[in-house]
Formats: sequence, structure tokens, C-alpha cells
Amino acid sequence: MTTHVFTAEDSAGRRCRIQVTRRDEADASRGDGPQAPAYVLEDGSHVRRIDNDTFQIIGTGAYVTRVPD
Repeated sequence: MTTHVFTAEDSAGRRCRIQVTRRDEADASRGDGPQAPAYVLEDGSHVRRIDNDTFQIIGTGAYVTRVPD
């Protein structure tokens, strides 16, 4: 399993960090099949990817946009 972290910002300028977890090929070779990446805020809130740079926080419905670190 691999993890990547990036920074996002809401419309008010507040920044947050989003963690992306992907299954490695070794994990998929056990027969579990492909799995979509999981997106989670640093506080544990689940996030849904809208497009390459836009994400929606599931619990609040707020949108955040990826920004350079």
C-alpha cells in the first residue's frame, strides 16, 4: 500500500492536507482485485474526488481545491 499527501484549500483560504492511499500491485495480486484510491483529510474525514484538483468533504459537503505545497 502506498500513501501520498498533498495540500488543498477551501474557498475561505483555509488549508488542509489530504492523504491518498493506493493499493500496491503486490496487494492486488492476492486476488482482491483493483481498488480505487481512498482520500482522507488529516482529521480522518472522508473525501470524494471530483476531478484532478477538486475534492468534496463527505461529512460537510464543502469543496476544496488542490494547491502547490
